[in-house]
Amino acid sequence: MADAARRPLLPPPGLAPETAIKRLAAAQTRARDGLFATLAEECMPALRTYARSLTGDANLADDCVQDAFVRALDAFASYDSSRPFRPWIFRILRNEWLQRLRRDRRLTDLTDDAISDLLVDTRTPEDAAEAASLLAHIARLPPDMADAIGLVLGQGFSYDEAAALCACAPGTMKSRVNRARAILMEQLEEDGPKAA
Repeated sequence: MADAARRPLLPPPGLAPETAIKRLAAAQTRARDGLFATLAEECMPALRTYARSLTGDANLADDCVQDAFVRALDAFASYDSSRPFRPWIFRILRNEWLQRLRRDRRLTDLTDDAISDLLVDTRTPEDAAEAASLLAHIARLPPDMADAIGLVLGQGFSYDEAAALCACAPGTMKSRVNRARAILMEQLEEDGPKAA
């Protein structure tokens, strides 16, 4: 039994080594594709939510997510499996969105009314109004702070994961979140309680 563990694996009799190598490569590709599909499926809901928070448009968000998955699948051979998949795919999505912004500058010119219209939840008017107000305040934050709030508080990333996603130090991410919180609290206090 110990001898069997030491013997090298050989192709079945009658199978050419080139054919065995091709079959092994195909099996590895199928395993890699299966792993990618499993990891992608686990991240899909959160990725779509993040894309919608970036774009403000469900169809554009789905397009960004699809393009991010295509890019990730192309680059999956170089993915370091010792690192978490989720921050890696979120960074690809964020970079895809930034590339789209560079290609089409008109996407950044959303008015406050347009943002409110996109984010209102008609099923619960009071809660939807408060949420729309909060999201409008977040949309007026500088982009780095809005990303920080969206990733850490909205998506539940750790400071380290969000920092890796935004290519900054964890201390910088903490600072962005804290400054954004302070600004939001100040703006919400200025709005005051809504009359019932």
